[in-house]
Amino acid sequence: MIGKEARTRAVPLGLTFAAAVALAVLIGLGVWQLHRLRWKQGLLAKIAALAHAPPQPIGPVLARGRAGADVDFTRVAVHCATPTLPTRTPAVFRYSLRDGQIGWRLMGICHLVGGAYDGLLIDRGLVDRFAGAMSPQPETFPEPAAVIGVLTRVSARGPFDGPAPQSHGPVTVLRVLNRNVVSDLAGRAGLRRPAPWFLAVESERPAPAGVRPAALPTDIPNNHFVYALTWFGLAAALACIYAAKLWQWLRDR
Repeated sequence: MIGKEARTRAVPLGLTFAAAVALAVLIGLGVWQLHRLRWKQGLLAKIAALAHAPPQPIGPVLARGRAGADVDFTRVAVHCATPTLPTRTPAVFRYSLRDGQIGWRLMGICHLVGGAYDGLLIDRGLVDRFAGAMSPQPETFPEPAAVIGVLTRVSARGPFDGPAPQSHGPVTVLRVLNRNVVSDLAGRAGLRRPAPWFLAVESERPAPAGVRPAALPTDIPNNHFVYALTWFGLAAALACIYAAKLWQWLRDR
């Protein structure tokens, strides 16, 4: 009985606590990656279905989204209305990377009539002549008219989202796209009820010259299963190391 109590007291409590905490963290990260895997598989399946999905009128889609339905990555068609009031919105470009090269995406506002929202932000595509440029230059583009594209919900602002839209004379530059940014741009364009989605353009009629639509990425990585195996493998290695250390500790007591 005394020997058993001595062995119990001999267990290194600090090492055991640290190992338990680290093991829980590693297993938790592995489980989180499995959840991410299921989410990514669903997302990829949804994007693949877009290849043959006809565009839907945007009004009913936005109404379903406002009622709580998931309308992300829905292909829609919209006829943008002419603004009722003239605005002096600077040309807006969003920083991006494409094929390892700096690119600038032309952003715009599509005005809507007769629904819960009076407009939404649209990503019209990459401006060819700005490819590789450190900053975009002032240029005038026609207002959007007939657009087909893919809806994506605008995310909330994150802790590392960076600066708000920056105006440089007739040009406004975006580094990130979140609800605060959309609200700011919508206010400049005279919108009072902007939709909480943006539209990534696939095609326009008439198409703005020199703008190449790029609505969806062509290659979305899905490495979450490998990441999960890595975390679970590290957890198993930690358990083995702890068991070996504990055995050595008890043997040397």
